[in-house]
Amino acid sequence: MSGQRECVGRKERTFDDKSADMERDYTELKARWLAGERDRELGLRLMFFAWMHWADPPFVTGLIDDPVAEELWRDVFAYSGGETSIDAEFLFVSGIMAELFPFALGDEKEWSQRGSRMKSRAMNLQPTAFSLSTFDNRGEYGTYFAHQLRGHVTSS
Repeated sequence: MSGQRECVGRKERTFDDKSADMERDYTELKARWLAGERDRELGLRLMFFAWMHWADPPFVTGLIDDPVAEELWRDVFAYSGGETSIDAEFLFVSGIMAELFPFALGDEKEWSQRGSRMKSRAMNLQPTAFSLSTFDNRGEYGTYFAHQLRGHVTSS
């Protein structure tokens, strides 16, 4: 779809603009998902924005509390194949999300272990490792996970 990157693939903005745009982008992605639209890129980005509801405080993200954010995260997680997915990027990013905030997804120990397994599986599926360019021109999602990838590559 030509517009799938439209709502979150803009040029980087100032910090204040970014936080206001995150709520707008999340709302748009959520509406598309709830209307039945499904594709990989939409799912990855929606999962990220839903997760940001508990990953960073509202004064940083500009996201308004959404009681369905966790349900949306889980819905995208299941749609994308969950822990048994064969999509290395999905496994990598959902593994990071689960490792960083396992308590927000359920049993802390279980989700921490799942996060580690997903990241390990992602690296097995993508043996040449991810390139930072994987996350180029993908808005807040890309910026965040490129940063995480830098930390993962240097700490491995």
